[in-house]
Amino acid sequence: MATRNPTDEIVAALERAWPNWQVWTVPKAIGGTIWYARRSDGTGRVLNAASADELAEYLEETASR
Repeated sequence: MATRNPTDEIVAALERAWPNWQVWTVPKAIGGTIWYARRSDGTGRVLNAASADELAEYLEETASR
């Protein structure tokens, strides 16, 4: 059985919570991960954050506008 990547599970959870957004990550060259999200319809700007929690905050702020 394949092992699940915890980051993939967090990405999936964010996409379930924000179904109109595409979420992905990019590993930094030296430690860490950058988290990104963009609207599935291609409108608006791409959000980026230093953590999944920070990205969730940005998504909440964007939704409340």
